[in-house]
Amino acid sequence: MKQVFGKENPMKLVLCGCGKLHLTCGAVTLHLTRDEFLVFSESVRRLAVIVAQPATEQSLGAAQPTHSAVCH
Repeated sequence: MKQVFGKENPMKLVLCGCGKLHLTCGAVTLHLTRDEFLVFSESVRRLAVIVAQPATEQSLGAAQPTHSAVCH
């Protein structure tokens, strides 16, 4: 993910003439209404708060199924 969020590939948000917001991150573009974007960004903010907590590794690890079922 470092390559996606680095200086070479910053996230881009464009307000289109159709009224939708186009949020681009790497090869992925989300097409959202203003309200959808606000709900999405609030959800990401709440997740960031959880990940930023010091005991994150313990709480996230306990909540996930086995490694082979989730990752790669």
